[in-house]
Amino acid sequence: MRSVPLPPLVPKLTLPDRQGERRVLGRRRQPALPLPQVPVLPRRDVVSGMCWMDRAGRVSDRALMECLGWTPGTRVGFTIREQLIVAVADENGNRRLDNRSHLWLPLNVRHACRLYDRERVLLAALPGRQRLIIHPPASLGQLTAAAHVAALGGDL
Repeated sequence: MRSVPLPPLVPKLTLPDRQGERRVLGRRRQPALPLPQVPVLPRRDVVSGMCWMDRAGRVSDRALMECLGWTPGTRVGFTIREQLIVAVADENGNRRLDNRSHLWLPLNVRHACRLYDRERVLLAALPGRQRLIIHPPASLGQLTAAAHVAALGGDL
């Protein structure tokens, strides 16, 4: 009894296959879909993260605190600019990082930015300026509204 060789499981790639053209059996080859243009980041000195703010108003991202050089016990002061919370290491600051590098946001600061219990916030650390910017959900909605409209073709 003679055995019949089986066809290979993976087809042999030709030069057009390697150059991104799509192989369709029995039809002409079609060019690959174009890749979207990825925007260039305007700044490379911003480190971002997201976290939950707990019921006590604590936010935490250890990697961001480390890149800022903030250690447990670092005193922090707060200001509100453009509906964002700006935290800065300050010897006269009214809060300290706890022993797990959690940052407690004062109640009056949270209420001024419409930031309530158990919400996710975007954190942006600027190590060169020693600042942590906290983006509440309300401000994120305003910042991204135009991009969402454009992504949906003008219909939100």
